[in-house]
Amino acid sequence: MDVFILSLFLLTIRGVSAQTVIEPQNTVVLKGSQARFNCSINQAQTGMIWLLNGRLVVTIQQTEVKISNSRFAVTNLTSPGSYKWEFIINNVVRGDTGQVTCQILDEVAQISTLSVQERGSVVIIDGNQTATEGVQKTFQCQAVGWYPEPTVSWSVNGVGVNTCNNNSVAQGNVFNTNCTLTVTAAKSSSVQCLAKVPAMSTPDSNTVFLTVETYPYSTAAYKRTTEVPKASTRDQTILIAVTVAFSAAALLFLLIVLIIICCRRKREKSSYEEEVRRAQLQAQHRSRARGDGHGHDNRGYARDGHYGDNYNGGVWHTNQSNKHQRAYPMDDYNGPRNHRHLTMV
Repeated sequence: MDVFILSLFLLTIRGVSAQTVIEPQNTVVLKGSQARFNCSINQAQTGMIWLLNGRLVVTIQQTEVKISNSRFAVTNLTSPGSYKWEFIINNVVRGDTGQVTCQILDEVAQISTLSVQERGSVVIIDGNQTATEGVQKTFQCQAVGWYPEPTVSWSVNGVGVNTCNNNSVAQGNVFNTNCTLTVTAAKSSSVQCLAKVPAMSTPDSNTVFLTVETYPYSTAAYKRTTEVPKASTRDQTILIAVTVAFSAAALLFLLIVLIIICCRRKREKSSYEEEVRRAQLQAQHRSRARGDGHGHDNRGYARDGHYGDNYNGGVWHTNQSNKHQRAYPMDDYNGPRNHRHLTMV
């Protein structure tokens, strides 16, 4: 009886002093990646085994290591005061999901949980789109071949949008998820669909572009054109004032030029008419001086006491008429002595 109590006491002391630890307790990885586990005890040991879902895959003895599959590997991390090994699973598959067990000889087994997830594809079916401002457009995103069911979200110009209607369907051992986004075209934007599972640190995404066309008759465009900032209105007022001032100066300059041209033409016209009149007067004077006029002097004219060459006994004969003019001798003429006859034809 005393021996049994002593043995139980020694086992209790050993259990308290020896502590086996496995890390991490739970791990989630993507299919095709690595899974790593550490198992350690604070006492020197000579052996350790690793089991995956209850199947022995690694045996570690003092001088020998046995591995059942090339996908598995171990690394000795033992240091003074710590007996420690790392268990590595390469290229994990969905079948690896389950329990990973570390068993040190004569110690209690330590268990960790492994979860293997799958990354699928993400694509926006509609691709790039063009819309008139104010019109609603719909984008449909498909996340295909994911496990477990992925979280799908949207972002517009880098800002998250919480208006996504998820619709997931299980196909075999994966999920296909459709997500629809409806946006109102306000400005040209980048539209991004994002999908992820817990094993991923950053989501996968697909990006398309929404091009917004603005027409003059659209309501939004009219509002933008009418809602002019105060600074712009002030600048436009200054511009209009400067334009009006320059226009007025230009009109005044043109008016002055027109007045100068009109005065110059009037002066030139007056000078021309004066020259014409002067030329006509000179021509008339020259004509009279040469006797080239149509009329002739009256040859019946006689100076005091003299008669003309055509006087013949009181009768003057002229070449301009067949008529005879009666002439009286100066002695018989009692009228004024000075008498002239000038006939112009």
